Amino acid sequence: MPDGAVNFAFLGQFAETQSITEYSIRTGMEAVYMLLDIDRGVPEVWGSTYNVRDLLHATVVLRDDKAITDMKLNFFEKFILKQALRKTEGT
Repeated sequence: MPDGAVNFAFLGQFAETQSITEYSIRTGMEAVYMLLDIDRGVPEVWGSTYNVRDLLHATVVLRDDKAITDMKLNFFEKFILKQALRKTEGT
């Protein structure tokens, strides 16, 4: 809601907000709460942008839920993959 506005607000991806994702829903909620003077917080944005586990899960889903170990790799690639998996085990 712009400074000094009492009966309008901007919605959508071009509205200025502290969050960088989920504009269409978040800015709408912010506008309604501010215009109707509702003292309620907008839900936090899911922080998936830099979550490595979520990014890795997305790559598995893109591969039809096949594990990375099911890939056809040559000997060197398998060796590198095995070393990487060993270092990340338990994290």
